[in-house]
Amino acid sequence: MTAFRIAGFSGLVPRLSKQLLGNNQAQVATNCILTSGDLRPRNGPLLVFAPVIENDVVSMFRMEKDGNEKWLAWDKDVDVARSPVAGNTERRFYYTGDGEPRASDYETATAGAGRYPSGCYVLGVTQPITAPTVMPSGGMGSTLTRSYVYTFITQWGEESAPSPASAVTTGKVDDIWTLSSLDTAPPNSGTVSAAVKGTPSAGYVQVTLDTVFGLRLGETITFAAVAGMTDLNATFTLVSVDSAATKAVILLSTTQTYTSGGTWTRVARHNTSSMTKRIYRTLTTSSGTEYHYIATVAAITTTYDDTTSDEDAALGEVLPSTGWLMPPSDMKGIIIMANGIACGFFGNEICFSEPFKPYAWPTAYRQTYDQDIVAIGVTGTTLVGMTKGNPFTITGVEPATMGGGMEKLGVAWPCMAKRGVASFAFGVGYPAPQGMVIIGASSDIVTKDLFTQKEWVELHPDTFIAASADNRYYSGYSVDDSSLMFVIDKNEAASFIKVNQRITAIWADPWTGKLYVAMDRKIYQWEGDVGTKLSYEWKSKKFITAPPVNYGAAKIDADFDMSEEETGAAQTSYDTAIAANQALVTAGTLNDGLADPSLGEYEIGGDEMEMIPPLIIDTLQFQLWADGMLKFTKQVTNNRAFRLPAGYKADNVEVVLSGNVKVTGMVLAETMDGLKGA
Repeated sequence: MTAFRIAGFSGLVPRLSKQLLGNNQAQVATNCILTSGDLRPRNGPLLVFAPVIENDVVSMFRMEKDGNEKWLAWDKDVDVARSPVAGNTERRFYYTGDGEPRASDYETATAGAGRYPSGCYVLGVTQPITAPTVMPSGGMGSTLTRSYVYTFITQWGEESAPSPASAVTTGKVDDIWTLSSLDTAPPNSGTVSAAVKGTPSAGYVQVTLDTVFGLRLGETITFAAVAGMTDLNATFTLVSVDSAATKAVILLSTTQTYTSGGTWTRVARHNTSSMTKRIYRTLTTSSGTEYHYIATVAAITTTYDDTTSDEDAALGEVLPSTGWLMPPSDMKGIIIMANGIACGFFGNEICFSEPFKPYAWPTAYRQTYDQDIVAIGVTGTTLVGMTKGNPFTITGVEPATMGGGMEKLGVAWPCMAKRGVASFAFGVGYPAPQGMVIIGASSDIVTKDLFTQKEWVELHPDTFIAASADNRYYSGYSVDDSSLMFVIDKNEAASFIKVNQRITAIWADPWTGKLYVAMDRKIYQWEGDVGTKLSYEWKSKKFITAPPVNYGAAKIDADFDMSEEETGAAQTSYDTAIAANQALVTAGTLNDGLADPSLGEYEIGGDEMEMIPPLIIDTLQFQLWADGMLKFTKQVTNNRAFRLPAGYKADNVEVVLSGNVKVTGMVLAETMDGLKGA
């Protein structure tokens, strides 16, 4: 008597043909959770925020302060790193990918209404460019020599690299040493006095500014109130900056001629509010000649009279910020290592900050690789670099010695998608042409038992957008005009599962462990809606029998009862959707069908209204396929055995379960009595 039982439900193994799968493995596994061995539906996504954004959400970040939650959203690939400094009560964070590297905090980023972040600063502190002029006078004592430098200090306590040193000056020990020509804070705006089209070549415009102090190649500024060449009244990235001539070049093709006027404003401002300057002077001690701190003055101050004795100067801090430059304007991929070192990359170079000082990026700490870098990730004190060829690792606890820890892996596993990189406790994962790579204590293609290269390529790994949660790899991917999700579990029997939801962004909150996705310009907590269950589909392997048989009976063990929590959550989801839709109707903002101002934003006849979730979770459908043909369909409502149709025999059968209730097992047999022995 032929019978078979399915228990310990598992996921997809695309590399195996459907008849060679294990008895509990699947041809189709969509919207289901299988990690416990049961077949369970996934919870629906929970809407948490609808940002003010015109395009799809590509990157997102959650901020929280004093119990208040705010969401930042971008329509471009942005990497965000929270400050590693202890006591970060301002909730400072740093990000790359939205122009030059930037910094902000809770108050600055969430000021006002509208799209967040609403405000930011350029990351790092511009160093002074003018050496101080020193003039000693009035003393009668012994002769000595001194040199001076000064730095800028932001309201956050961030210190710039020092100015050029003054000339070594001879004076008396009791002189008044007058310093002048000290730079004031770098400006965040200024005026335009000229603009020449086609300079230095066609497609460019050269703009003359009142000053270019603090402006760099690759930074973004906004021009306004320009007469004549009105095409210039927009935001541009600086292609070049000429400090001597106070000119900047932008990319702009125009036939217009500049006539007069104009202003410029930085998009990412210098953090100049309450900025000060620290003044240092040389002092020779048993440690050698070093710059010691002697005074703090307002950033607006351009002169200072130094009367500090050498004894008091010896008590001052030794200049700490030599080499503390701003990060390159085209740096991206910012991330924080476990030892408080911020990392980023541009071209084929890795940049490291001073530990716990993500505003200070000495060029001496940079490491060059022999291939262009696509992405970086971090696991513990190891940085993993993913490239267009061989990946590499850099391990260390001090940025000054990181170079000695660089190791190039001996295999070419190119990274196909920067947004497909995810960091785990055991390593960093990313999509390569051969499969999903994990670089950690050991490195391997972890999907080699799930996919051949042919099946892997069909997932379009160059479109992956991924995050890790609970040490699982969650990724969205695009095929033709559609988009899906999948989950790879390295350690569980669930292995590979698909989810039929179109996402444009995914982010795992490192402080709560929750996973968030973006769909239709809204942000959702992944599986956050306990009251809404997605409808799953699970299709078994193709079971082969010889000789052909007729399976005449089946039994499914399932849980058809909703828990008290599920019942309450379902009612809440239902009520919330009804209330949200009623609010849209009342406000007259349905944006339905062709009347919507952005044609194509919704399907014809569609609108912004929320789908009404069901109040009852009790759907389970069973299908039996034999010889590739559908033989039987039943809506199952209890755990009792049921009969299957007679009149045929087949040497292969497949079973499909779809619904939203938990299934713990299933058995098929030729007779009802045969179910008992299966």
